[in-house]
Amino acid sequence: MSKKCKIIVYSIAASIIALIVLGLVKLIFFSGIFWPMISLKGDETMKWQIHEAWKEPGYEAQFRFQDHPEAVDVSTTLNVDRFGTYEIRYCYEGKHCKVRTVEVVDEKAPFITLEGDSEIRIFENETWQEPGYLAVDDHDKDISDQVKVKGEVDTDKIGTYKLSYVVEDQSGNKASAMRYVEVCEDPTRMKLHYQFDEYDNTMEEWWIHKSEDHKRNTAAKDRDFLAQYDAYYIGEDEKVIYLTFDEGGNNETYIKEIVDVLNAHDVQATFFFTLNYVRDHPDFMRELLNEGHLIANHTYHHYDMPLLAQEETIDRFVSEITEFEKTYMQVTGKKTEKIFRFPKGAMSERSLKIMQALGYRTYFWSHAFYDYGPTISKQEALTSMMEHYHNGAIYLLHPSNKGNYLAIADFIEAMQEEGYRFGLVNEIGSGN
Repeated sequence: MSKKCKIIVYSIAASIIALIVLGLVKLIFFSGIFWPMISLKGDETMKWQIHEAWKEPGYEAQFRFQDHPEAVDVSTTLNVDRFGTYEIRYCYEGKHCKVRTVEVVDEKAPFITLEGDSEIRIFENETWQEPGYLAVDDHDKDISDQVKVKGEVDTDKIGTYKLSYVVEDQSGNKASAMRYVEVCEDPTRMKLHYQFDEYDNTMEEWWIHKSEDHKRNTAAKDRDFLAQYDAYYIGEDEKVIYLTFDEGGNNETYIKEIVDVLNAHDVQATFFFTLNYVRDHPDFMRELLNEGHLIANHTYHHYDMPLLAQEETIDRFVSEITEFEKTYMQVTGKKTEKIFRFPKGAMSERSLKIMQALGYRTYFWSHAFYDYGPTISKQEALTSMMEHYHNGAIYLLHPSNKGNYLAIADFIEAMQEEGYRFGLVNEIGSGN
C-alpha cells in the first residue's frame, strides 16, 4: 500500500473514532448521567395566538436514568393578552436550564356575520335597506364600523346585485362575506290584456265519481279537456298518491300536527293556502319549505273566481293571484311556484284559460269526502281514504278535521305496504 493510501485510510479511521468518541461524550454528558438533562416537548420556538389560553406543550427531566419532572421549576413573563416575544425557562433545581421562546401574535382573521339572509329578493322601485352585519375580532373586539361594503343595489332595474363585505383587523387579517340581492318584478303590477270572451264562463263546482275497486275514476271534466288549459285532477297510471291540503286559516286546525306526522314518515304534501295564512305564519311557511313540502296558491280572499272572470273585473281576478305571489315572496324570500287550486273547486272554462295565461297549472282532485265536518272521526276518515285509493290519486283533505290528523299515519303506512309512494302535484304535467 502506498504512503498516500495509508494516509487516507488512517484519516478515515481517525474520523470514525472521533465520531464514536463524540457520541459517547454526548451520551454520557447529555443523557443525565453526570448532570440533569431537560428536553422540551413541542417546538423550542413557537407562535401563539393572542388572547388564547396558554397550553404548556410539556417537558421531561432525567438524572442518572431516573425521571424527575417534579424537580423542574418553570418561570416566565409570558402574557398571552399582549403582543411580544417571551421566554419560558425550565430549570432543574434552579440551574441547568432550558429555554422556550414564544411570540404572541394575531394570525386569526376576524369574523363577519350578515344580518338577514345572504340571498334576498326585493321588488322593483322599493327602497333597499341594508339588513346589517356584525364583525368581531379576537383582539380588536367589535370592528363592525370598519367593514367596507362594495357594490350597490339599483331597485329601479330588475336584476341580481352582489354586495361584498370586507373587514381587516389591526394585524392585517382579513375576512369577507357576500350577499346577493335580486330585484324582482313586482307581481302586483301585472296587467292582463282581456281577450277571453270566447271562452264559456258558466261556473261549475268540481265533482268526482268516487273510485270503485281502486280503479281510476272520472270527474266533472275529462283529462283531455283539462290538459289544454294545463289543468289536472289525476296523475299518471302508476302507484303514486298526491296528498293535498286546503287551508284558509280556520279557527281550528290540525295542520301542524299533520305536518309532524308527514315529516316523521318522510312524506311531502302540497298545501294550498290563502294569502292570510301565509302572511300570518311566516316561520311555519319556511319550515314547510325546508322539509320539502309544496306551498301553492289558493287566492287572496277565497272567492269564486268565475265571478271575477269578466272584462270589468279582470284586474281583481289577477290581483287575487298576484297579491298571494307577493306575500309569499315577502315571507319566504322565494318566488312562487305557479301551482293553483280554485277555492271550493268553483271554475269555468274562462277562468281556467285566465289561470293558464297567468302561467299557472291548476289542480283539482280525484278523491275527497265530507272531511270539513267537525265530527268526522278517525275511523270515518281512514275508511274513506282506504276504500277509494287508486293509481295517480290526488287527495283533497282539510286540516281543520281532527279525523284526518288521526288517520293520516295509518293511511300512509298502509299505502306504503301496498307499494305506493307519495308525490307532489307539481310533478303532474311538468313534462319531466
